[in-house]
Parts: sequence; C-alpha cells; structure tokens
Amino acid sequence: MSEQPPAPEPTKPQTPEEERERFIAELEKDVRRPGVGVLPPVAAIALCGALFLLVWMRADFAYFVSPRDPIELGAEGDYHLERAASNRYAQVHGVPSARGWYVDEAEGSFVIVGVNDTPLLLRRVTFPDEARDQAGKRPQPRQNPFFARGRLLGREDASRYADVFGQYEAWSGAKATWLLLAEQPPGADRSTLLYGSFLSVFALVNAWLLVRGLVGRRKKA
Repeated sequence: MSEQPPAPEPTKPQTPEEERERFIAELEKDVRRPGVGVLPPVAAIALCGALFLLVWMRADFAYFVSPRDPIELGAEGDYHLERAASNRYAQVHGVPSARGWYVDEAEGSFVIVGVNDTPLLLRRVTFPDEARDQAGKRPQPRQNPFFARGRLLGREDASRYADVFGQYEAWSGAKATWLLLAEQPPGADRSTLLYGSFLSVFALVNAWLLVRGLVGRRKKA
C-alpha cells in the first residue's frame, strides 16, 4: 500500500492582538502603495503649486484675452491719460525725454524714456545706434517723436521697474504713474496660453488624485 501524505497541521488561531497587528500592516501596505502611485499629500502639494502659478500669472492671462482695440491716449498738446487702464492695450504719440534708462532682460535690450508733458514712461527696444560704445557706455536715446502701441501698466503693476520710476522722478522732478511696454499686443504671447493650459490640466489631475486618495483612505479606515 502507498504511504498516505501527512495530514496538515491545524492552523493556530490568532490572538486578538495578532489579528489587529496583521490588519494594520495590510492597511499600511495599501496606503503606501496606492493604485495610481501618488499619495494624497503629494497630490495636495502639486495642486497648491499649480494654483499658485496660475494666480501669479493671472495678469498675463487677463491681458492675453483683453480687447485688441487700443486705448487712445492722445498726442502732444492733447493727451487723455484719464482713459488709461492698467493691463490694457494702448497707444500714444509723443516726444521722449532727454534721458533714458537702459535695461537688459531675457527678452532683449530695452530703453525706458519719459513721454514729455505726461506721467507716462515708455519701454521700447534699443536701436543699433544705441548700442554700447567701446567704453561700455550707452548714448543718449533717440530724440525723434514716436508713435507706440503696447501693454499699459499702472505703477503698482510694474513693480519690477520701481527703480527706473524713482530715477526718472529724481531726474525730472515730475511724477510718473504709467508704463507702456511697446510692441506687446494682446494675444501675441502664445506661451501664456500654453502655460495656462498645462497648469490648468495639471491642477485638475492632482485635484482628482487628491480626492480619490482621501476617499480611498476613508473607506479603508
């Protein structure tokens, strides 16, 4: 006769403490390894970061969709600065101040000049004859009358140029309250639309992951 396999040993019943520890270990394992691979705290941090960037870029988004028809601020002897509105497209004709302030930015090299008889400053690109000389100095900006269109900002919305506002007022003795960024029409900066779309989708995805993770934890609890 063939030998019979040994009978399996009876399973030892677990104590309540052992059962509780086993349940907690399984629960912690499920929490550490969620189905989507993203913990709720991580999703919450990512969501807050995306929302912060969206709020920080809100002025750019608003200008991107603002009206394409420029606000007419007038010309010499007939200015209408009462029409000015911050973060809007505007145009002006004027004569530049005798002194200018050069600024080098990621977008290029610019010069900021005052518009005579107005509280308006103008930032425009530099011309070839305004390049640095061999000594590294900048010449006087061109004194030709100009016509410019661009993004109009109130002084409080142009804080990055606070030093230029202060230097212009110290030099001219006149108050400056507006800055026109020439050659910046609404809708031209497509990167604003791309960044805004990406951040919006990123925020929605992380909001969904956060809610999903919290609901899953609540069910397991």
